[in-house]
Amino acid sequence: MLSTSMRPLTAHLCLALAGGAFTCGARAQQDPDGTAVLDSVVVRSTKQERTLLQTAASIDLVDGQAVERQGLQSLADVAQQLPNVYFTDFTGSTPTLSLRGLGFSDDESDSLSTSVLIDGVPVYGNALGTLFDLDRIEVLRGPQSTLYGQNSMGGLVSLRTRDPGLQWGGSAQFDYGSGNRRRASAAFDMPLGERTGLRLSLGSEDADGHVDNRALGRSDTAGWSSRFARLKLLHTDGAGGEWRLGLHHARREGGNDFFVSTAQAHAHESAASDAGRSDTDYTLLTGEYQRALRGGQRLAITLGATEAHWNYWMPLSQYGGPSGFDSRTRQFSAEARLSSASAPVGGLDWMAGAYASRMDKSAPYLFEVPGYMRSETTARVRGATAAVFGELGWRLAERWRLAGALRLEQDRRRMDWASDQSGYFDSDGDGVPDTPYTSADRIDGLRVRDSEWLPRLTLEWTPAAEQFAWLTLARGYKASGFNLYAYTPSSAATPYAPEYGNHVEAGWRMRGAGNRWDLGATVFHTRLRDQQVVVIGAGGASLVSNAGRSHSEGVELNAALRPTAGLELRGCAGWVRAQYDDYVKGGEDFAGRQFPNTPRHSFGLALNWKPADGWETGVSVRRVGSSALYPDSTVTNAAYTLVDAHVSFRAGRWTLGLYGKNLGDAKYLVRALDARTVVAGAPRTLGVRASVDF
Repeated sequence: MLSTSMRPLTAHLCLALAGGAFTCGARAQQDPDGTAVLDSVVVRSTKQERTLLQTAASIDLVDGQAVERQGLQSLADVAQQLPNVYFTDFTGSTPTLSLRGLGFSDDESDSLSTSVLIDGVPVYGNALGTLFDLDRIEVLRGPQSTLYGQNSMGGLVSLRTRDPGLQWGGSAQFDYGSGNRRRASAAFDMPLGERTGLRLSLGSEDADGHVDNRALGRSDTAGWSSRFARLKLLHTDGAGGEWRLGLHHARREGGNDFFVSTAQAHAHESAASDAGRSDTDYTLLTGEYQRALRGGQRLAITLGATEAHWNYWMPLSQYGGPSGFDSRTRQFSAEARLSSASAPVGGLDWMAGAYASRMDKSAPYLFEVPGYMRSETTARVRGATAAVFGELGWRLAERWRLAGALRLEQDRRRMDWASDQSGYFDSDGDGVPDTPYTSADRIDGLRVRDSEWLPRLTLEWTPAAEQFAWLTLARGYKASGFNLYAYTPSSAATPYAPEYGNHVEAGWRMRGAGNRWDLGATVFHTRLRDQQVVVIGAGGASLVSNAGRSHSEGVELNAALRPTAGLELRGCAGWVRAQYDDYVKGGEDFAGRQFPNTPRHSFGLALNWKPADGWETGVSVRRVGSSALYPDSTVTNAAYTLVDAHVSFRAGRWTLGLYGKNLGDAKYLVRALDARTVVAGAPRTLGVRASVDF
């Protein structure tokens, strides 16, 4: 791949709390008296499904209805609400998440720090430019080796879609907002029998975006058009087994007019000669089977296949010629696990599982400066992962449980690479190209292979029914990978070495009597070795690199107070120090430098109030600390404040609502190609939403 100014790598620095929509660790549900409760939503566990108060991990659960109510468009919007969760998104529609500072260069490699799953099946997160018809979103931080089949070094995001209902019904939503955003969607539940239901959800969204192109006299060069649909079947068999089959598809076509000077970015203006292009689509097939067996044992099987496509081109005026790619990714995965029931005091519980996946990714890249050079490369990576894992738990006392887990994983990757280049050298250094050159290079069958043991030890303590605490020691691992956009044989032939992390985490959750308050805190420290990063070398080329030693440590805090029915005040804060300890590259010493895309601190307060039947209103204020922008870490994004609000009224089957994001119109940046080329965050956004149930 070429220089930072030749291909976008992004970072978005946000943390916060949305007014009433997010609960920083739990999903909001309503008691008959109207108060929010920490409900019995379950997350996948190493043993059996558990409630939030029983899950030994730093986790946030986001209500799927809040995604619609707040007008949230992608995982990038979700990341703005959660502590120590950030994102990169250099096109407005291809977000890549970073958790606790890990994952900021995932789009440069075929190995990922942060996994994204839909109904348990891996999918490339940068294809998820549109969220729709979700039951909830689970965001887990830290190494995950046994909770889901796919291993993740930094954490994972799991999207659970809504199950079909067994009665006829449905809903429709209509949304209009800033940037001429128009969205219409509908969902239908269709019972096929007493034990079988089908759900169809579909919709469309069109918008002009928030960039005014002064050169073209247009305000829609950064706009988009998306279409999405899902068909999901739920069947309960005679033995009590639950079958879920899903077919998911989304396509988003949009412009790419985001790369401007700082002054233009703050004004949301552009002078590009054309809109560029960023089109994404994915098709996903998911299958799940779960069944309770004799003796309290539980069987769970998940199968999936996904194909993602990303057609990306910079505006021609950015470099005077074409720059972009048209990549495709296919992945097949299978997971099976068998677990026992909870054990009595002195007893043992267990879980055993297996996971396998295959991946095929084509990553071409074209860059041309007319009259000077043209580089066209193609990298094809094929990989396979196989893993077995298990956990053995000991209920050593009534309120204590000790669990040891182990994962054995083998990863294989093969890359075929080709390059055709032509151009001119400046042989005498006078600034005038004078020596022509052409080159054609190939690398066939470049292979890497890893076999790793990933142990995990967790001590759980439940001092009371409404309290839970844990201490976890774990080893994290990120597989070897390739630089998919290398443009020289030497950089293409140099793969990433595996990345390792020793992780310790302690957490505590507590809920007060009558659900009048709740508290939660997590502290963590991860010591990293051979961290996979992207660096900029001579001539502006991005190169594969491994930092010798680095670390990530910090805390996540959340609290809520509910003094009266219908009134909730919630706070959320995060602090992280994620920095290099031993890393010298290109003669520059990075020791002591914070990872890009990682503000040290962020915090937020939110008030949600239901003054009368049918009425709901909320407001939130969030402060995001300053940090360096990825990939040019010499560019600093100043601290900024986001203010959001919403109000809604429900009458019978109809709900009407207003929402606003970034009401103070804070000016902030989300990436920096170089000191002269940056991308702005979203400006003030207003919208109106109407929905009807039928």
